[in-house]
Amino acid sequence: MFLISSAVSAERYKEPSFDIEKIPNLIYASNVPHLTKKHFITSLAVGLRTSSDVFPSLYFYQNVNEITYKNLHFDLYQPKNDTTNNRPLVIVVHGGAFVSGSKDDRNQSIVGYCDSLAVRGYVVASIDYRVGLTLKNIENKLFVDSLDFKRAVQWGVHDLQVAIRFFRSHAGEYGIDREKIFVIGNSSGAILAMQSVCEKNGVSPNAIVSMWGAVLDKEKIKNVSIPVLLIHGTEDEIVPFKEGRILNLDSIRERNRDLLGYGSIASSFSISFTSPIFYGSYVVDSVFNRHGYVHETFFQDGVGHEFYNKEFYKIKVLAMIVNYLYKIIELDEKRPPSLWSRMTNN
Repeated sequence: MFLISSAVSAERYKEPSFDIEKIPNLIYASNVPHLTKKHFITSLAVGLRTSSDVFPSLYFYQNVNEITYKNLHFDLYQPKNDTTNNRPLVIVVHGGAFVSGSKDDRNQSIVGYCDSLAVRGYVVASIDYRVGLTLKNIENKLFVDSLDFKRAVQWGVHDLQVAIRFFRSHAGEYGIDREKIFVIGNSSGAILAMQSVCEKNGVSPNAIVSMWGAVLDKEKIKNVSIPVLLIHGTEDEIVPFKEGRILNLDSIRERNRDLLGYGSIASSFSISFTSPIFYGSYVVDSVFNRHGYVHETFFQDGVGHEFYNKEFYKIKVLAMIVNYLYKIIELDEKRPPSLWSRMTNN
């Protein structure tokens, strides 16, 4: 349990006001098919790790045909001793380039946002979703192709939408407002959040914060009926700000960036990644502007991926998100036309 002293006079959803209660490893989906036959690279990567290393846990598999059935979990963060019902819920979706990361990965600052939001009065759910890519071997060359990237994205979007359905159907149990379910995604998690806008399937959150995210098909950005905050650095070397392939190792080297984590493993084992073309926040912003969809942007010149880790931006990015969500709550989003016009004029 994580405790922070209460600030009695603080304004709920804007300032720290509560101690926090964390309940880990709750289930939001059961008997979900997962990839099961790991590639030997996964074990080798584990062998490279040390306590001070930047190598993440990676999940490479041999094929998509061999599966096992597992549950999907979430960690719940909520204000302690809070008697309020119908509270906003924030679903936090971690990053990891579809091959790593987890709901409690403290190497990702976004997981720390669970504390920062719960202490302000939100209910927060950090979810796991299915991660893992299949490695193919042709002529002694290892590679991940674009079709498997798309499969990983589709599985992740499905899991996020299942989570949204779960919380809407269990709103009373968790004391949340089923019409105030917001999603904050980091990197691949932001891609899943934005793809949920493109692939609604009858399920959509009530707002999205996309931190260095992208979409697979800009033509599918249609009839967006929720507010979106786009956060991105113009020099993002992992998820393109404009358009391109994610984790482009050649681009990373050209920009003299360090090959950390996933990129370091890829370079060590000469793994070739051929992701589909993704359309980043710059393109999404252009489409939103053309159609008049309600959104805001926080684009930073000259900075790369996950710049919220940089000291200068730590407080700034969190404040941007807190203020954005607070504004949504303050407005009457149950009447979308009124919400849109009022948000646009503010």
